[in-house]
Amino acid sequence: MVVAAVHNRVLRRIFSAFELSIEARRREMKKRFLFVSFFPMVLCFAHSQNLILEREIDLGFFLKPHQAHLVFAASDSAGNVFITQRGNDSFLKLDRAGKVVLRAPRRNEGEIIKFDIDGYGNSVCVFSGRLEEGEFRLPLAWYNGFTGEKLKEINLGERFSFIAHLRILRPRDLILVNGIASEEGFRNDSLHLLDFDGNHVNSFSPFGNQGLTVEAVLERNGDYFASSPQFDSTNGIVFQALPEMKLIRYFDLAGNRLGETDWAERDHFLLHSGNIWFQGAEGFRVVEKKGNQYVPTNVNIKDADGARVPWHPVAVDSYGNIYFLGGKDLQSLIIYALK
Repeated sequence: MVVAAVHNRVLRRIFSAFELSIEARRREMKKRFLFVSFFPMVLCFAHSQNLILEREIDLGFFLKPHQAHLVFAASDSAGNVFITQRGNDSFLKLDRAGKVVLRAPRRNEGEIIKFDIDGYGNSVCVFSGRLEEGEFRLPLAWYNGFTGEKLKEINLGERFSFIAHLRILRPRDLILVNGIASEEGFRNDSLHLLDFDGNHVNSFSPFGNQGLTVEAVLERNGDYFASSPQFDSTNGIVFQALPEMKLIRYFDLAGNRLGETDWAERDHFLLHSGNIWFQGAEGFRVVEKKGNQYVPTNVNIKDADGARVPWHPVAVDSYGNIYFLGGKDLQSLIIYALK
């Protein structure tokens, strides 16, 4: 009887442990089921982000119609927007509500041909070149972002015979110039880094070492200067499109080529959160950064109604908002947020 009782207690413990094991497995399977069910929902959410219209600002009083491709825009850390247009003699600063809080410079300095802002929220203008006492002057001037007063000026004409594009590499306070250097030692390079005093930091060529001057390379790549270089400040990467080669190549600030990605459709592209967005007929196609490579995804960004945004992109701020020129005559600044 005692043996039987002990045997029964052992069996009850075994069965109890077995039931607990089954219950534990049931709970684990439930967790896995919930995770598997939830994972596609996460993917679906990630792939269904939309651009939501934040506001539209009429700039018809300042911008020429149908020339969005000649508009320069940038934003500071406080969300203010600086904007001008090639050939204008001044720039505007708009607050987050779209109110004009500054128009500068207050005296005629010439026509603005390139524009950006630095890491301190000061505007940086390149004015059209001119000859002064036999010297070619290509003025690059800084203006205080609050008062509009000129802070400094340097002459880029001492180093360049032609400038196609200029960007301030915030927050590193470097100047990136895409153009033709007048100095013999840099005739084979089109991308140049300068400090804020105009001193040479580095030069390199997105075409590689072809042993040719930029002018010679351009004979076979005539659209090269039509595309502005882009900069990913988070990762310190410079992007340059090569239209004839249907490629976008990217480099670190030392000029080392990190890789390239296809640009077969030659659509407008922008950088958003470290990824490349191509503006196509179906919306923005996202190419995701993975290590030093950029990999196409199935993500397609549209507006909240499921339609593509047809406007011309001109800037992306640190909040991820995207600035477009649009409206009937492309004179409205249209701001979208990614939701």
